[in-house]
Amino acid sequence: MKSLLTLIFAATLLISCNETDIVSYEYHSTTMMGKTKVIITQDSVVTSFNGRGEPTRTARATQSSEWTALAASLKEVDLSKISSLESPTNKRATDAAPFGTIIITTKDSTYTSAGFDGKNPHDMLKPLMEEIVKVWEKK
Repeated sequence: MKSLLTLIFAATLLISCNETDIVSYEYHSTTMMGKTKVIITQDSVVTSFNGRGEPTRTARATQSSEWTALAASLKEVDLSKISSLESPTNKRATDAAPFGTIIITTKDSTYTSAGFDGKNPHDMLKPLMEEIVKVWEKK
């Protein structure tokens, strides 16, 4: 009986270690015109823009399929390394592209990517960026 409980505990521990408890996904984009923030939680998708012109804010409920797709897009990503992933391009240095970052918040930590051009992060983060854009642009 004791070995069965030990086995169940070990299996639970392995499963919980493989699934990081993500609280939110964020995409921030900054240009000379202003700042855009997209914050996706399991419950909501909130998009805001502050800059020249009238500030805007939209919110809607997150669909469970969207949340699942976001998590699946991180399957091959080591969160502790995203801050050191180099951008494939550097157009943001001359204002030819927005300055983008991705922030992933778990129950225990916050992971911020290295900066990148607009919606063009390091290859490891491209699947996540594609899912964020899908959720963000859905009406």
